[in-house]
Amino acid sequence: MLSKSPKRILVAPLDWGIGHATRCVPIIQELVRQGAEVILAADGRPYDFLKKEFPELVLIRLIGYGITYPKHELLGLHLLLKSSSILKKIKNEKILIEKIVLEHAIDIIISDNRFACRSDKTLNIYITHQLNIKAPFAENLINRIHKNYYEKFDEIWVPDTEKEMNLSGELGHVATTKKRHRYIGPLTRFTKANDINSRDRKWWLIVLLSGPEPQRSIFEKIILTEVAKHTGEVLLLRGIPTSEQAVANPFPHVTVLNHLATEKLEEEILNSHFVVCRPGYSTLCDLAALNISPIVVPTPGQTEQQYLATYHTKQNNVVTISQKKFNLRDAINKYHQLKFFGIYPEPQVLGQRIREILRG
Repeated sequence: MLSKSPKRILVAPLDWGIGHATRCVPIIQELVRQGAEVILAADGRPYDFLKKEFPELVLIRLIGYGITYPKHELLGLHLLLKSSSILKKIKNEKILIEKIVLEHAIDIIISDNRFACRSDKTLNIYITHQLNIKAPFAENLINRIHKNYYEKFDEIWVPDTEKEMNLSGELGHVATTKKRHRYIGPLTRFTKANDINSRDRKWWLIVLLSGPEPQRSIFEKIILTEVAKHTGEVLLLRGIPTSEQAVANPFPHVTVLNHLATEKLEEEILNSHFVVCRPGYSTLCDLAALNISPIVVPTPGQTEQQYLATYHTKQNNVVTISQKKFNLRDAINKYHQLKFFGIYPEPQVLGQRIREILRG
């Protein structure tokens, strides 16, 4: 009897920063481990990241939504003004996806927050940690629009635990959770939780920059101004996955890199006294897995990050400092008696769900 051909899976993350791509890493790895034929589709920095992380896999350029942050804090208004352009790109995405499905004989699509990455010819899975979007205005309308998109998918995967103690809070937990909402555990590209007492402490501070422009660059300038006032060894990672070569900077105690591969990044984070980062959900999942309690600086106007920062500050997992008033000394002074998140990936849950869709 002929053996059954492996399922062909398309994994497509959103191009809003690289967090959507990084959290797809354990999904891609598990799919490959279970014998699936994986094809990747991305744009922008996620494309560059996946090309480095999985050079052996087919990677298709799938034009992204081109979302940017404004220099001011009126992100909601900025996105509203850009909505017609975004909607046009979503329509084009639908056309491109149908073409990819036919050309590559796709069986299953796993879309991380890409609204039109689905087809009537495939099983369609949507990944989001925001069943409930926090917005500065028209929150109910925005949630209805989002729900209208994700309800067209066959399954919705929430990268969190369903338990009372969780990472996403109200974002990923709603009263009307349906049967096809699957909690697959926090997703992280990192592999282990380490005892904080065993760390080497190579770096006084490591800074993890992330998110769309121009706010990523604005925060980078603020950080460089602040670290100039200190003498401890600092590693600044710019979140631009194009090269791992050092970037020129005027301070001898500061090492600036565009990007580090996952294994090396994990090692450097574990060898640091303090971590400064955005409270993006994927970043929090990564740090929680490593038992790291960070100093977080929400992106101005990004209500999701503001909510997560407030939520985890109340849990005593993070120190939150605003970008406008950011002062590194003040942040370090507030860094005391923080506790670990205590919430870890659930690889057996993810593995079981992938096993079921591949057998379906």
